[in-house]
Amino acid sequence: MNTPQDMSAEILTEIERDKVAQFCSDQMLFQAVKKYVLAVVYRQGVIEKGVEFKGTVNYALNLAGPCIDPRGIPRSDEELGQNLRALTYATSLVESGFKEMAEMKKPEVVEAETINPSE
Repeated sequence: MNTPQDMSAEILTEIERDKVAQFCSDQMLFQAVKKYVLAVVYRQGVIEKGVEFKGTVNYALNLAGPCIDPRGIPRSDEELGQNLRALTYATSLVESGFKEMAEMKKPEVVEAETINPSE
């Protein structure tokens, strides 16, 4: 099983890994960015007091109504379900990415002992 450090070593440069670790160490910043990114999925088309409602930004509602794809062909219930499942899975993957980033730690450098204990 790969650890977040293994994956980061495969896809990030050392400088990028350091920056990600620095980002993750600032819990307020990390949580704010995570909240914002995931809110794009969770809050689309949600009605809020004092804010104009825009139902056209809700992904699920756009899939279901009018149930027609851009070519004018009706979507089946199976297609709608597959698309909603894909959205749910994609959201889960984004959350997993944040979880793995939070687990990334910069390896501590242990300095070699310079004093000879036998002296």
